Amino acid sequence: MNISADWFVPGFLLTLLQVVLAIPWLLASGLIQSPRKGGIGAILPPLFAGLIACVVLPISIVNFLEADVTEGMGQWYAAIAQLQLVLDAFIVGVPILGILWPKGGAVAQAAFREGIRQPMFWLLGGLGFLMMLAAPMVPYFTFGEDDKMVKEIGYDLLMLCGAIFGALAAGFFVSEEIEGRTAVTLLSKPVSRRQFLIGKFVGIILAALLMISVLGTWFEVTIFLKRHIERMDPLPAVEWLTALTTAGKIPTSALGLLRGISLWLTILYEVGPGVILSGWQITLLTAIAVSLATRLPVTVNMPVVLSIYLMAHLTPVLVKIGANARATNPNNPVSTLLEFTGKVFDTILPSLEFFRVGPALIGDAPPAPGPFLVYIGMVSLYGIMYTTVALLLGLILFEDRDLA
Repeated sequence: MNISADWFVPGFLLTLLQVVLAIPWLLASGLIQSPRKGGIGAILPPLFAGLIACVVLPISIVNFLEADVTEGMGQWYAAIAQLQLVLDAFIVGVPILGILWPKGGAVAQAAFREGIRQPMFWLLGGLGFLMMLAAPMVPYFTFGEDDKMVKEIGYDLLMLCGAIFGALAAGFFVSEEIEGRTAVTLLSKPVSRRQFLIGKFVGIILAALLMISVLGTWFEVTIFLKRHIERMDPLPAVEWLTALTTAGKIPTSALGLLRGISLWLTILYEVGPGVILSGWQITLLTAIAVSLATRLPVTVNMPVVLSIYLMAHLTPVLVKIGANARATNPNNPVSTLLEFTGKVFDTILPSLEFFRVGPALIGDAPPAPGPFLVYIGMVSLYGIMYTTVALLLGLILFEDRDLA
């Protein structure tokens, strides 16, 4: 067997990274027994198997696989690593939230755990999974623009699955607890109404973000599958891979693996900003749903949130129609009323059009990093501000709500 030392060390570290990333979710799922319960001997067999894989896999890739095969393996390697990072972030982050914010964090942890146990969480997630899987296989007859259609469908599915879950969870976890008087038991303990409401919101939005983070990783896989089905030309190799090829420091099969990882990172750059914008839109709508849930039952809350969503997207059109009517017939009272109504809706309702992906993210080339990151930051700031206002309104509505 011939293997370059220049490749073996990076290959060993890449495999070791996957092993380390798997430890938190394996412990949380119970597939590996915690050392606190089973002692050190409980983790020795999986640890030994992981170390063997760190040696065997790099050697096998170089000696038994071709470069075109390892390129696909590199993309799947990056996809699995991203999925493990997502799961580990929530497994580690939720307990840290409870440490930093003991009372409200405990409410958030309970809402998060209850959220991911709900059948609607798995139903919406499974529905989004299947629809994204079917999206690359459907002919759209768009004369070479099918890739853009897959992206648009994926972004819409991410937003809808997360927003529907957030609105329904707000009704179940806030409205029903208030109406069923179970909130009285919790608030009789040293937990304020502010900690109760914000904790519920944080727990719901964490569960929704977990859903769209996992679906977002699957969304990237569907784009990869679509391009494989269409046999689209791969992107050119990045400069550092070209330099390694020229220097001949690593085998060709190992180079294919690294190229696959770099191609996946390119897809992540294409998809990631749209997932972030979808997350902020879900956060904003969930904040509205939680605030309304302090006064409205779930059967009323859901239609109201849906109406706000539809009106928020129709408001820019209404404003434009009102302005045109006012310019055409300035003395017509109907034109004046239409313009006034459009401005009122535009002021009160959230500007959800800011959170849409837009032509930039579905174009042939990704946007310039600098200006686009500024845009993402500005939209994120807008999402934080509107979410804060919505939660403050909810606190005002909840403050004098009779729970007895």
